[in-house]
Amino acid sequence: MSRPRNPVGSHGVLNVQEVSPDKWRARTLYRFQDGKRRQVERFGSTSSKAQHSLRVALTTIETPSQLAITKRTKLSDLADAYLLLKAEIGRAPRTISTYRHNAETIIKPLVGQLTVGEATTMRLQRFITHVSVKHGPGAAKGCRSVLSGMLALAIRNDAITTNPVVGIAGIERKASRGASALPLEGVVQFLVTVRADPEMVRLDIVELWEFMAWSGCRIGEALALQWPALDFDAATVTLGSSVSRTPGEGLSIRAAGKTETSERTIALPSESVTMLRARYSAQPQNLLDLVFPSMLGKLRDTSNTESDWRVNRDRLGYPGFTSHGFRKTVATALDRAGLSARDIADYLGHKHPSMTMDTYMARNTQSVRAAGALSAMFGVSSGSRTD
Repeated sequence: MSRPRNPVGSHGVLNVQEVSPDKWRARTLYRFQDGKRRQVERFGSTSSKAQHSLRVALTTIETPSQLAITKRTKLSDLADAYLLLKAEIGRAPRTISTYRHNAETIIKPLVGQLTVGEATTMRLQRFITHVSVKHGPGAAKGCRSVLSGMLALAIRNDAITTNPVVGIAGIERKASRGASALPLEGVVQFLVTVRADPEMVRLDIVELWEFMAWSGCRIGEALALQWPALDFDAATVTLGSSVSRTPGEGLSIRAAGKTETSERTIALPSESVTMLRARYSAQPQNLLDLVFPSMLGKLRDTSNTESDWRVNRDRLGYPGFTSHGFRKTVATALDRAGLSARDIADYLGHKHPSMTMDTYMARNTQSVRAAGALSAMFGVSSGSRTD
């Protein structure tokens, strides 16, 4: 009976021989991903040093993209292969950064030395429960998502047949209301308050908040907005791009939207168009043609902008209110105005898979209705604006 071949990614017996005084050679046959066995050898001044050098070489002989994933593959190595794959297929840099954070700071230190074969549902359940207690439900869900993707990669490489993450119990999250909407009857007063505040004017938050109150856009979309995306004559704006920060790279404009329907052209209320026309005439030019740049004329950071607002919101009488509350406020206003869920979803750039997507012209018609409804509810006379 012939001896069975070594599995892909493994090696045979290590042979050590002194080839000259104080020079030892250690070598073995390693079976690469293509199935072929090739000799690998390393040298050292002693037998043990030569063996150690060879063993180290065998752990790095193939890059993560070439890694033969088996039941003996460590989860730390599987994580590297998974992250590399996600980068190669073009996932958003911010998404990759989030995956990498979960892998490097939580998964690798706690379960990275487990092999694929040892990653049972019970072991992973204990890990996820620990993460939920120590780091919170959000971190636990992020780690579970990364582990699920990692082990799906192992399945595609025939290392395992089922994904052990599937059996992990659901992660309970404390009830949260999320961002709060402004009371509709209080929106006009909110706009009057921020317009009259010198610090809001100095921080250049007033018109940013106005635009978001009219459009219901995400703060990242507002800060990525460039003047060519506005059509003053048609009273429309095209949204979808967003400001994103990637560790090691800084701020950039990410073209891809958050959902399939994020990229959209919507009508704007006349008051918003008037404000934007005046801003266009008065604003100094900046290199990126941004509508709402930083004070230095560069991309503005979403977190820093929210931080500037947090410092002042209690003083202005709006504790707890965040920029995301504008989206809920607009959604509430449009619902009260009688627009359908489809109309509201199109205006805000939400995906609504349960309904057939309307034609572009139909959506634009409803967008005009949305703008009219907002103008009727939130309209502030020119006399209420401070110069």
